[in-house]
Amino acid sequence: MKNSTLKILSVAVIAVILSACSGDDGEDGATGPQGIQGPAGPAGPQGGDGDDGSQGAQGPQGPSGGFGAFNVTVTNLTHGQPMAPSAIIVHEPGYNAFMSGTPASLGLENLAEGGSPMMLISEAQDAIQFLDAQPSSGINGPGQTTQVVTVLVPELDLDNVRLSVATMLVDTNDAFAGINSKDISNMEVGASMSFIAPAWDSGTEANTETAATMPGPAASAAGGGGDAAGFDAARDDLVNAVRIHAGVVTSANANDSSLEGLSTSVLNQSDKFDNPTARIVITRTR
Repeated sequence: MKNSTLKILSVAVIAVILSACSGDDGEDGATGPQGIQGPAGPAGPQGGDGDDGSQGAQGPQGPSGGFGAFNVTVTNLTHGQPMAPSAIIVHEPGYNAFMSGTPASLGLENLAEGGSPMMLISEAQDAIQFLDAQPSSGINGPGQTTQVVTVLVPELDLDNVRLSVATMLVDTNDAFAGINSKDISNMEVGASMSFIAPAWDSGTEANTETAATMPGPAASAAGGGGDAAGFDAARDDLVNAVRIHAGVVTSANANDSSLEGLSTSVLNQSDKFDNPTARIVITRTR
């Protein structure tokens, strides 16, 4: 009897314990993070210095660092004369691209007769006073302005720098517009200077104004012109010296002995010019 009672009690106790342990399910826990971010990849290569970095284009150790920069333009002020590419030269005192009353250099003769600025620039590069030189691009028509040409001057030379410019008047034998050794020292950044250039006769070729002796479009229209009519090393001008140009004569009134006229000329009224023939503007940008 006792044993039966104990068994019944044991079963009841176990039931109570199981009942206590098997209650309703609890609420779901909070949703965990969607994933853990992976480790950062290796660093990329270091970028180069920017324009103003120590070795960038404008930085002190870069290709243009330690230099003052100047923009130069040339405006053709003539009515009908095209101008060849200009030689734009910055230098210290003592170098002269040309001088009134003295014979032209071979480089100036090449520019004034054939229109190329490169030999004159090469002569400047050989001078101890040379700082920088660049040609302008293309033919500069009447009333037009060249694209900007930039020249650089070392900072140590900015207190004593000169500007020289020369460009051929193409429909002539040996006329050029130019300025020689203009003082541009100590220009402030943002400042500009303007110079008026007259027409010069290089004194290297007689002013016959024939199609066989001029390289420009006026001669070409008459059946001549071109490279073959440009530079000629032989000098046949009566005055072998640079001087202010007297202007072209043209063929107008050539048959009237009482009036001015040149029977050999292929030029006309539209090719005439008066001084000044060009405006040169220089602006310091750095």
